[in-house]
Amino acid sequence: MYSETAKRLVQIVAGLGSSIAPFMVSSLIVATPAIGDEFPADVALLGWVTAAFFLVAAAFLVPFGRIADIKGSKRVFTAGMGVYLAAAAVCGLAPGILVLIAGRALTGLAAAMVFGTSLALLSLVFPEEDRGRAFGINITAMFAGFGLGLLAGGAITYYISWRGIFAVVALIAMANLVLIRTRVRGECELARTREYDPAGMLLFTPGVLLFMYGLAGISTLSGLAALGAGAAALTGFLLWERRCPHSLIPQNLLRSRNLARAAAANIIFNGSSFGIIFVLSLYLQYVTGFDPRSAGLFLLISQAFLIVLGPASGRLSDRHPPYRVAAAGGLVNAAAMLLLISLGESTPLLLVIATLALNGIGIALFMPAVVKWSLKDVRREDTSLLTSLSETARLTGNSLSNTVIIIVFSVVMGGVPVSAETLPLFLAASRWSVMVYLLMGLASALLAGVNLRKKEV
Repeated sequence: MYSETAKRLVQIVAGLGSSIAPFMVSSLIVATPAIGDEFPADVALLGWVTAAFFLVAAAFLVPFGRIADIKGSKRVFTAGMGVYLAAAAVCGLAPGILVLIAGRALTGLAAAMVFGTSLALLSLVFPEEDRGRAFGINITAMFAGFGLGLLAGGAITYYISWRGIFAVVALIAMANLVLIRTRVRGECELARTREYDPAGMLLFTPGVLLFMYGLAGISTLSGLAALGAGAAALTGFLLWERRCPHSLIPQNLLRSRNLARAAAANIIFNGSSFGIIFVLSLYLQYVTGFDPRSAGLFLLISQAFLIVLGPASGRLSDRHPPYRVAAAGGLVNAAAMLLLISLGESTPLLLVIATLALNGIGIALFMPAVVKWSLKDVRREDTSLLTSLSETARLTGNSLSNTVIIIVFSVVMGGVPVSAETLPLFLAASRWSVMVYLLMGLASALLAGVNLRKKEV
């Protein structure tokens, strides 16, 4: 048993660690034009400042989750803070765009070490009946970091430099590193086996990298080739895991229909809830005439609802079956999309506000619940690995949302830029995207809400 003081310390450490990556993502979205002014680069190359992070984080989450179960969650989390420090130095001092992209890939490696282990630390410290609330607070901290980045990123870039963003990251990582080294006692080495699965890691990591790269470039021949190669590598990984005695993902997890259903719902939900924010960001700037800073502030409505409701909604999954709470989140998210089904130039801003509010409520309901749902019947020694799988599903969903945007806008707009003449095409593409996100929201609710007829393995 852990004291209340120990629980609070772990909650603070996990929350700070989880907030760093979303803070950087949103800050750099705002700072992208300034980076482009300093480093001459086209939009596609600037896009890799964010894409490099997502690719590396998703590819290494599961391997680091397994390592954490063997070597200790606290040890891997602490190493992740150290990598964040090094990555912040590389990015903040980058002499060119390619070095900055390499530094962002390094932040993805740090995030892979922190994302899964932060939730694992919470699940090990908090008892079953309190985990939903603990997860809710941690996810609230994550999205608070994203919201703070929207505010601080513009201010730091305007008054100092975009490089100052990484100075803030270094300060947070340093403070958290000191806190976990001096105040959080003990270690969690839970795995029954000390064996790794190097062959599994060699199939899984490039498989995820290629698959997510293919999703990002699905409209090109190289993107389709990468998608196929990634799918082949991941298929080979699954076949190998079924015969490996010390598999990267234990056999009980590979056979779990409960985990498969939770992961699928997680991917689809995040593909919908993340994508609508991007669509509305474009809509506010191209249609309503908001500048980037005003649009960022407006989009904080969603984050505000999430931050306020996150801890309370986490408690719901402690009192009710978490898959039902997740289903409610999926339905609320679908309701948000339904409000924008006829999005146009005359759409009232009040309707956009209502959409953002429902989006925040849906995320607040879904995210803590799906993590607790994923942990159902999972052995304690697989905790870090399982939470890493959950985070991989979330990041895959984020990439899926971009894939929807790429396909729909390419088909409807044919590659032409947005202008006064092409605004009707832009609005048509936005409506079709909203329709896809509506169907995805309903699908996530259906996956979460339908009881399995067979007993879980």
